[in-house]
Amino acid sequence: MGIFTPLIKKIYKSQSINVLLFVGGTHLIKSYGNTIEEIRSSNLKVTATYDYQPNKDDPFSLSKSTNYSGMLLAQIFKKFNFDFVCILGDRYERLPIILNSILYKKPIIHLHGGEVTEGLIDEQIRHMISKAAHLHFVICDEYKKNLLKIGESKWRIHNSGSLAIDNISKVKRLDHKKILTDFGLNKDKPFAIMTYHPVTLEFSVNQDDQVNNIFNAIEKTEIQYLVTLPGSEVGSEDLIRLIKKNIKKYKNKIVLVDSIGSERLYNIIPFARFVIGNSSFGIIEVPYFKVPTINIGDRQKGRFMHDSIINTNYSVQSIVKGIKKTLDPSFIRAIKKMKYLFGNGNAASKIINIIEKTKINQKLLRKVL
Repeated sequence: MGIFTPLIKKIYKSQSINVLLFVGGTHLIKSYGNTIEEIRSSNLKVTATYDYQPNKDDPFSLSKSTNYSGMLLAQIFKKFNFDFVCILGDRYERLPIILNSILYKKPIIHLHGGEVTEGLIDEQIRHMISKAAHLHFVICDEYKKNLLKIGESKWRIHNSGSLAIDNISKVKRLDHKKILTDFGLNKDKPFAIMTYHPVTLEFSVNQDDQVNNIFNAIEKTEIQYLVTLPGSEVGSEDLIRLIKKNIKKYKNKIVLVDSIGSERLYNIIPFARFVIGNSSFGIIEVPYFKVPTINIGDRQKGRFMHDSIINTNYSVQSIVKGIKKTLDPSFIRAIKKMKYLFGNGNAASKIINIIEKTKINQKLLRKVL
């Protein structure tokens, strides 16, 4: 949700656009950080909520809850009057929103289309959304080319850069040492951030081995780790269980939190030795800070990678080698000179400028090859 914040706040200041904000899913769940409170603390007005989150993460439960969310969303589409629907990313929960948008003839604005994540079912979902969307805002020219390859019209695609950089450039400055202390880490010792998600289309290495190997690798370092929980998707319950089981062995070295929160996260990343795991934030946001990312496995395979990203496989040896590279002074010096290619902090202005100029007419609504 944090990524949307600069766009919503910019719309608040617009003379021609209003925004309605609907919040659902894990934002409403305590075990995932109850992040609706973070949204409210950002002075964003929540128009309505829709609670559909399942109690389990097996395919049947996720499918059932997703279909239920479609019913709740239908009520929202019926009750509220709006002209556009804005969608970010590629999560399976987006599909009922897309279906309702099509049925109610609402133009779809899609952010972060054209990206590639070969190890995930999100890859299929993202392209499904792209084929339904009427306006695309991508974060770099390479992703624009990908949308052109799947038949999207050039006039629909705009390179705005990532809204995350708008967030980073405007984030309130906080004392990073206090944040570390609040999380239970030693403020004077080196630390890293770890976020690991299920790899839904990985068949060669099982999830138990993936997680065990990561912890066996980081055990060999003299670094503290702040570990965040994955989001809700197929396999996340087992993954959380595995992470918690491993963390019990390293109480003085590893701290687990439900959610860091974007404000605190952006304040501690610049001081981290590296970020490790397989999260998209390690690919999109972390390179902005010229901090190394160790990207494990295939979840993010296919994305554009800055020079600060070190790709490893799931083996202990490969992960340890990646960690050693992040601590190499010559590598650190090299990435400090790297050019960041996902925007410069004005994505919200670019997006609003295009929306203001866009007319809702037959040309916009009809998707043709």
